[in-house]
Order: sequence, then structure tokens, then C-alpha cells
Amino acid sequence: MENAIYLDEVDSTNSYIKRRLANNDGFADGCAVTARLQTAGRGRLGHDWAANEDMLPLSILFKDPPERENLTARVGLAVCEAIESCYDGGTFDAAPVAGIKWANDIIIASRKVCGILCESVFFGDCANVIVGIGVNVSQSADFFETADLPHAASLLMLTGIAPERERLFENIVERVKFRAAMPFAECYGEYKRRVLNLGRQVKIISPIGERVAEAVDVAPNGFLVCRDESGVFEVNSGEVSVRGIDGYL
Repeated sequence: MENAIYLDEVDSTNSYIKRRLANNDGFADGCAVTARLQTAGRGRLGHDWAANEDMLPLSILFKDPPERENLTARVGLAVCEAIESCYDGGTFDAAPVAGIKWANDIIIASRKVCGILCESVFFGDCANVIVGIGVNVSQSADFFETADLPHAASLLMLTGIAPERERLFENIVERVKFRAAMPFAECYGEYKRRVLNLGRQVKIISPIGERVAEAVDVAPNGFLVCRDESGVFEVNSGEVSVRGIDGYL
């Protein structure tokens, strides 16, 4: 695959790109990085990402992308489409239908199979965004039990077949680049259809506290529209984490 870097081991694919940018070594727009093993991955809001060689880590650099405020939404839609495309024409125990737990978790059969972290990095006048993606490909149930991740699962666990890692990597990169170049308005309908929180009671967690509300819609800017006794309000994925009241969703 052109414009891609394959590493044996790395602390974090996002951190690798940041180091390359800081060294001003000509890291190109749209370049993607993956590794056999990521040892120090992170999720949103500083959370650790448990990983072994059965997880696919990857990052993609976008220089000055359009509509940065909803890039996470477009990436989430792209990852859903890319995962499903790996199973086209195959034989497996259960057809994977991917949805999104707003704003950045990819869900199959009520289990998290992928997380997304978009980080803004500024060098000079260029506003870069590094899109980090971690897909649970072939970990066992024991892995998630040991890591105390009861809501997570791998594609192998849920479908009976683990997609080939290189094909999955290439599918995701291709689809993310395609969706990232589109106006969010052209992705909005399909994105909203895949958001699984709608109609559910959610807990909105921010640095100033927690708030319980009903998730009722996705705004045209990609924000989650919620309602509680105070009225209707929007929440921004860069500022809050959303959890279900009775479970992960």
C-alpha cells in the first residue's frame, strides 16, 4: 500500500506520527502507520488501551482537514463500513453489522470492537489531525476478562473469523480517507442511522461532573442532542464521555 508505514513494534502509532512531525522529516498528508504490536496506546480522555498482537493499531495523518469538529464522526462511519467490507462474500458464523456508540466506539452485537482517537497537533500554520484507530481483531475472551473489559470483544469472537490484518488495515485507511474528504452533510444520514445511543438514557461525564439525559438526535454538526428536565442541549465529543445507564450503551 502506498504512503503507508509498517512497524514491528511501537509505543503508539499516534505518538510515532507526532515525533515525525516534530522532526520536520516530510511526513506526508494521508500517510498511515500500523504496527504488529502497540505497547502504550491511549483512548480518549487519557484512558489506556489494552493491547496485544491480536489488536490492529493504526494512525492516519490529515493536514488541515475540512470540518475538523466532526472528523471523528466521519471516521467512525468509515470504520464501520471498512470492517463490514472485510466479510463481503465470506463464510462466517454471524454477519457483522457495525454501529457507533457516540462518539468514538465501534460496536458489534453490543460489544466494543474498536476505539477512535483524533488528536489535533499544530506545527507552524498547519492544523494537523492524527486519527488513531484500534481494532480488536482476534483476542480471546480470556484477554478481555483479564483486562477487566466486559463490554469489549474481538471480531473473531463475534463472527468466528478474524479478517486478515493487512486487508483490514488497507480497507480502513482507504475508507477513512474517502469519508474524511467528504462534507459531513453527505455522511450525516448514514452516520445518524448507525448511532446506537439514540432513544436511550445516557450519563454524560465531563470534567465538571455527570449529567443524566436522554439521547434524542444527532445534530447536523455531529454533536449529540440530549434532553433532560432542563431542556434540550448538545454535547461535543471533544469535551465529554457518554455511557449508558444500564450498560455500556
